[in-house]
Amino acid sequence: MPGFDALPGNTALKASLRTALDRRFPQAVLLSGPDGSGKTDFAQTIAAALLCTGASPRPCGACASCHKVAHGTHPDLIVIDEGDGEIKVETARNIRDEAAILPNDGDRKVFIIHNADRMNLSAQNALLKVLEEPPRYVFFILLSSQPGVLLQTIRSRCAIYQLEPPHVSADQNPELLEPSRAFLRAMAKGDEYGMLLGANGFAKLNKAAFQQAMTLLGTALRDAALVSVGAAPLVPALSAETRALAGALTAEKILAVYDHLTLLSRRAEVNASAPIQCAVLAAGAYAICHPPRSSK
Repeated sequence: MPGFDALPGNTALKASLRTALDRRFPQAVLLSGPDGSGKTDFAQTIAAALLCTGASPRPCGACASCHKVAHGTHPDLIVIDEGDGEIKVETARNIRDEAAILPNDGDRKVFIIHNADRMNLSAQNALLKVLEEPPRYVFFILLSSQPGVLLQTIRSRCAIYQLEPPHVSADQNPELLEPSRAFLRAMAKGDEYGMLLGANGFAKLNKAAFQQAMTLLGTALRDAALVSVGAAPLVPALSAETRALAGALTAEKILAVYDHLTLLSRRAEVNASAPIQCAVLAAGAYAICHPPRSSK
C-alpha cells in the first residue's frame, strides 16, 4: 500500500494528516474536493495508516494489514459506495449497526463513505447519531465534492480537509490567486465595493479556471474558519488573507459564506452567466458578514 508520498500535490494537506496520525487522529474526517482531486486515494491511504500494524511512518506498506487494505480484503475497512445513487437511511442504519461490532483483526474499524453529500436527510440524521458518540475504535472518512449539501451538524462533527483542484497548485497559479486575494482582503475589511471588484476578477476567467478559482476560494474560507480555532491553513499562498479574515469574522459567518459559495458554484455548472454569479457572491457574502440592523 503506497504511502502519502505517492499521492500527487497537496503538500500541506499531507503534512497535516501525518501530524494528526502521529497524535490523536479525529474519529470523523471529511475529505472535500472536486472530482479528480484524489479523494479516494487519500481516503484509502488514511484508512491504511489507521489500520497499519507496522513501523512508522504509516502506512508502512509491508504489514499484513496494509496488504489487505491494498487488495480490498481487510475485514475492518468498510467502504460505502452507491455510485451516483442516493444513500438511503437503511444504509446509514447498517453503518451504525456495523460500528457497534468490535473490530475483527485489530483494535480499529474504518468506514469510508463515498459521495457523502448523496445521503438523504433521513440518512444524514441516522449517521449523525453515531458521529456524535462513536465507539472508541471507529473512524469515519466522508468524501464529498459538495460538502455544503451536508447538514451543518454533520460537518461540525468532522475535521474537514480540502484537496487542491486537479493539476492546479495555488502557489503556482497567480491567475487564480489574485482574485481570491482581493476578495478575502475586502471581506476582512468589510469593504463591499472591494468584494465586488475581487469577485469580478473571477468573472474574467474561462469556465474551467472559474470552477478551480471557486474551489480555491472555498479552501481559503474553510482555512479561515479553522484558523479561528487554532488550526494551520492549507493554502500557504493565502495564509495572510485567511488569518486576517479569521481575526475579523466569526467562524460561523465564514462558514455561512462558504455555504453560499458552494451553492453558487453548483449553479454555475449549469448557468454560464459568471458575472451574475460573481455579483451575487459578493452581495450575499457581504450581507452574511454585515447584516443590516433592524430599525427600532
